[in-house]
Amino acid sequence: MKAQTDSLQTDNITTLSSLEIEDTLSLAEVYDVIFEYHPLIQKAKLIPELAIQDIRKARGMFDPTLMGDWTEKQYKETQYYQKIKTELKIPTILGFDLKAGYENNSGKYLSSENNVPSEGLFYAGIELPILRNLIFDERRATLRKSQVFAEMAQADQRKEINKLFFSVAKAYWEWYATYESLRVAEEGIEIAEFRLQGVKDAFKYGKYRAIDTTEALMELQKRKVEQLQALVDFEKTRLALSGNLWSAEGEPLFIKNTIAPSSRGSQIEKFDLQNMLATAAEFHPELLKQSFKLNTLKIDKKLYQFSLMPQLDLSYNPIFYPRKADNWTLTDDYKFGLKLYAPLFLRKERASFAMAKIKIRQQELDLNFTQRDIQIGIEQSYIQVNRLAEMVELQEKNVKNSLVMRDGEQTLFELGKSTVFLINYRERYYLDSKLKLIQLETKYAKAKAELFWSAGQNEFIDLRGQD
Repeated sequence: MKAQTDSLQTDNITTLSSLEIEDTLSLAEVYDVIFEYHPLIQKAKLIPELAIQDIRKARGMFDPTLMGDWTEKQYKETQYYQKIKTELKIPTILGFDLKAGYENNSGKYLSSENNVPSEGLFYAGIELPILRNLIFDERRATLRKSQVFAEMAQADQRKEINKLFFSVAKAYWEWYATYESLRVAEEGIEIAEFRLQGVKDAFKYGKYRAIDTTEALMELQKRKVEQLQALVDFEKTRLALSGNLWSAEGEPLFIKNTIAPSSRGSQIEKFDLQNMLATAAEFHPELLKQSFKLNTLKIDKKLYQFSLMPQLDLSYNPIFYPRKADNWTLTDDYKFGLKLYAPLFLRKERASFAMAKIKIRQQELDLNFTQRDIQIGIEQSYIQVNRLAEMVELQEKNVKNSLVMRDGEQTLFELGKSTVFLINYRERYYLDSKLKLIQLETKYAKAKAELFWSAGQNEFIDLRGQD
C-alpha cells in the first residue's frame, strides 16, 4: 500500500508550472487505496455485520427465559397471602416450548386453587401447538427472514462497491485524458517555438516575409492559450479524483501534481458476451437483492397460509412433590390444558394471505423487468465497447497518416516549397487527430468500466492481477 500512498499527499497544491513527472499512479492502485480507506467502502463493509446482528436478534426469540414472581399481602398483623413462583421457559426451533418451575404459596386468605404443600411444588412440562404454529410460526419466520436479509446485505455491499468503483473509474480516465491532452499541447508549443525561431532566422536572410513570422507567432500564442486551458482541465480532474482518496487516519489525500496517470487498463480487450450475461444472471447484486426479497415474501406467504388454521395449544405439566430434600417422587399429579383460538370468518388471515400472493407476483414482475433491463444494459455496453475499439484502431492509423503528411509538409517547408500557413495546417490536423485519439481511448476505457458495472462486476481484481 505504501507505493500508492507515496503518490499522495495531505496538503493541496494548486499550482503546476510544468509537467515534471516523478511517477505514475494506475487505476488499480487507486482502487487499492479506495478499497482500504474510503468512507463509503468502510460503511459498505459494515452492512454484513449489521445483518449478522439482525440474525442474532431473531435467534434471541429462542433464548431461554427465567421468570420470578413474589407477591405478599399483610394487613393488621395478618398475612393474607404470600405467593412465590419461578419458571424457566425454553423455546425450541421445533415449535414447542419446554417449561419447568417451582411454586410455593401460603397465607390465611389464600385462594384454594393456590394451596400447595408446605414444601411447595415443582413442575416441568411442555407447551405444544397442535394446529397453527406447529410446522411454522412467527419466530421461525423471523429467523429465516433475517438469514435471507444477511444474504441480501452481501449483495447490497457488492452493489455499493461496484457503484463507487464505476464512479472512480470515470474520474480517473477524465484525469488521464486531460493529462495526455496537456502533453499534446506542450508538444505543439515546443514545435511552434522551434518553427518561430527558424522563420525569424530565415527572415533575416530574406527567405520569408515579415508576415510569415507574424503567422508563426500567432500559432505559438494560440497553442499557449490551449496549453493553459489543458493545464486547468488537468488540475480540475486531478482534484476531482483526489476527492475519493483517504488515508488510514481518515484524512483526505490529494494526488501530487507531479504524478501522472497510467494507461494501464485502457488497452483493447475482447469480451465474451454470453459469459458476461450468464455471470450477471447468477451473480448480479441487483438480481440477487430482488431474488432475496422474493424469498422473504414467500416466507410471509407461508406464515399467513398456516395462520388460516385454528390455533389449538396443548400444555402438560407433571407435578413433582419433594417429600424430602433428597427424595423426589413423581406422582400422578399434573396440570393439563387446551387453548383454542379460531376466528370465525378469518377475514384478516385470508386478506393477509391474498396480499402476500399479490406481493409475490409483483416482485416476480419486478425481477423479470430487472433481468431484462440488465441484459439490455450489458448488450448495449458490449456494443459500445466493441465499436469504440474499432474507432480507436482507425484513429491510431489516422494519427500515423497525419504524421506522415505533417513530416512531408515539413520537408517541403524546409526546401522552400511550402508556406507557414500550410505547415501549420498540417501540424494542426496532426495534433487534433492525437487529441481525438485521446478522447476515443478515454471513452473506450470508461465504456469498459461501464460494461463491468452493467454486468454487476468491477475491475478491481482484474486490474490488480495485471503486471
